[in-house]
Amino acid sequence: MGSSSISCVVPTLNSAETLETTLLSLKSQRDASVEITVADSGSDDGTLEICRRFGAPVIYVEPGNMYRAINTGLSQCRSEWLAYLNSDDWLYPGSFARLIELGDSSGADVVYGNCDYADSAGRFVYSFAAATPEQLTPLFRLGRMGFAQPAAIFRRSVYQRLGGFDERYCFKADADFFIRAINAGERFALLEGPPVCCFRVHAAQLSNRKRELIEEEGKRVFSAAGMKPRAADLMTLAQWRLKNLPHYLIRIARASLLSRRLRLPRAIEDYIHR
Repeated sequence: MGSSSISCVVPTLNSAETLETTLLSLKSQRDASVEITVADSGSDDGTLEICRRFGAPVIYVEPGNMYRAINTGLSQCRSEWLAYLNSDDWLYPGSFARLIELGDSSGADVVYGNCDYADSAGRFVYSFAAATPEQLTPLFRLGRMGFAQPAAIFRRSVYQRLGGFDERYCFKADADFFIRAINAGERFALLEGPPVCCFRVHAAQLSNRKRELIEEEGKRVFSAAGMKPRAADLMTLAQWRLKNLPHYLIRIARASLLSRRLRLPRAIEDYIHR
């Protein structure tokens, strides 16, 4: 397949509630040929029926580690560009084409864009401005990832050189992958402009149910990579936060309007009124 093509793996486990939106977004991509592989770990809730309806090929991967499912799917892909998308997130039409175009024109190995965030019902809550490539390493040293994983694509050659996602990690193998890519000298490029994807934030998702375990694993990832903070990194963090200040304010206002009471940025709720 050529550079106008991309392969995307969607890991699933009882994802029927949100998977249709995810697959529809992939099927609706403009100006890019998308090879979809669903890596399922034993769903029994209608997930597989949705895949059949969308004509999305399914492979079975033993449950226990999401990144094992992703690696299994990506190892079978042959496109120049690769990505993975969680079964509760979605891409905007034309996003893959925009990312691929920048990657091809810049010669970058990893391309990423900005990201929106929505609640469990898919209602917009806030946006997130990604950091520039120059800011990524200082932010990683401070334990922060400067862009959202669903907003990124990477070359198959990079994936192969790095040996894929490290399956010793259950929650933060994506951060580990991109840190290793930076340390290996791979070229990163930021797609400025409108967000390319939407990340669904809800109380039931893994990142909220196992927050303490995820934070602990994150510390191990950054420690293993030798990412020790420097004093100048705090200035980079301040600059990035300043860039996102309008988004922080919009997030407070939007969440407060949806819930009809003041909500601080870290709040997660379904905005259901009786």
